[in-house]
Amino acid sequence: MKTYQLYKNGEFTKSSNQEMMDVTSPANGDVVAQVPAGTKEDVEHVVQSANEAFKSWKKLPSIERASYINNLVELLNDEENQSLIGHAIASEMGKPLNSAKGEVGAAAAIADYQRQWARRIEGDVVDPDTSNEKILITKEPIGTVLCIVPWNFPIYVLTRKLVPALLAGNTVVIKPSVKSPTSALEYAKLFEKAGFPKGVVNVITGEDEEIGDELTGSEGVSMVTFTGSTAVGKRVAAQAASHVARTSLELGGKAPAIVMDDADLDLAVEAIASGRLANSGQICNNTERVYVHNSVKDKLTEKLKKAFESFEVGDGLENPDITMGPLVTENDGRRVHKIVQKSLDQGAKVLTGGDFIKGMPQSFYPPTLLDNCTQDMDVVREEVFGPVLPIVTFETIDEAIEMANDTIYGLTSNVYTNHYPSVMRFTSEIESGEVYVNRQQGEAFQGYHTGWKQSGIGGDDGKYGFEAFLQKKTVYLSY
Repeated sequence: MKTYQLYKNGEFTKSSNQEMMDVTSPANGDVVAQVPAGTKEDVEHVVQSANEAFKSWKKLPSIERASYINNLVELLNDEENQSLIGHAIASEMGKPLNSAKGEVGAAAAIADYQRQWARRIEGDVVDPDTSNEKILITKEPIGTVLCIVPWNFPIYVLTRKLVPALLAGNTVVIKPSVKSPTSALEYAKLFEKAGFPKGVVNVITGEDEEIGDELTGSEGVSMVTFTGSTAVGKRVAAQAASHVARTSLELGGKAPAIVMDDADLDLAVEAIASGRLANSGQICNNTERVYVHNSVKDKLTEKLKKAFESFEVGDGLENPDITMGPLVTENDGRRVHKIVQKSLDQGAKVLTGGDFIKGMPQSFYPPTLLDNCTQDMDVVREEVFGPVLPIVTFETIDEAIEMANDTIYGLTSNVYTNHYPSVMRFTSEIESGEVYVNRQQGEAFQGYHTGWKQSGIGGDDGKYGFEAFLQKKTVYLSY
């Protein structure tokens, strides 16, 4: 069993009270590691360290800051590092080992893209009202950025926030989820090897609410970037608002997949099955509900049932190539099962799955397909965050659009049709930050991953994601 320390001001140290927390495997319940239970004193220390480091870090030319990112990219691309961090991910949250290693590789790839923004920090020259003045609008770093990272993609999501924040000239405090803290602390070893100056990057672990509240409520934190549930996001926003810190929040989703009567059903089935069951259904932009035209409903459900039953569920450490690992905890497995049971009480019908897998811990839940669902059912309206997919039928495009938009969420959506006017209506009228046409969801580095409604504020990736870590200053030069 591994034991870890906090990464504060360029050093690995124990928490101030020297207390530790157990990290358990969702596959078998074994304690796989121990991490420090951070305290209020530790929070004050990491924030103070980041604030102090900001004074010099912000003055470095952006291309010099990028040199540290270059070092980090090389380290993330190293097979040994990918294996070490990947094993930590697989052990703590159940992701199959090869997928976990792939996550680290994806983190390297997005960091490699993001470092290119070093020479793209641009301002404006605005025409003045007088002949003896120039008006400049510059972009500058914000200060200490708090990155609150989810457990489902603990390294990829961390990297997509960390790198642009650092390139922009900010310093960073990282708070990983209590469900996936070890991968962040393994990652911290790379920050040290990459040579980042003391205090520029810090990692603190501890109970999510206790340490999270201390961090988001700290006046030394200038910006909070958070990925997680809508409920927790509201809490983060309220804490940050107490001292008017900026926020960027990527929150929950309830992504619809709309299948029209002219759709390529084989393409739709492959995309929907992968889009629902990736990471055991534990992704905020997973397909959460299917709306299918009545005329092709039977064909679609038959194909989806076969696709769901082709997914193999098991321990991703024992079998690194397994297609589906466990949910992150047994409690999450029981939570998902309750949703399925309630849907049956409300009139749904199980086509496949729908119960715990015999002989396996309750963190393992099978791919589950539900038929006879209606818009008013909880499984259609509430985020499941597990491998369960309800199917609802429609007759007209107006009906499909209305049901797709009938939600508090607006993160991603999918449309399957070969009819150009339908594509134009869907992409214009669906209320979500991303619309994918004839393909599985999965954002590009150069795009902009953003949520509408209660799916978030701000976003990540591309030009707009990078510029979120900069603030504007207007300079009036009279002569």
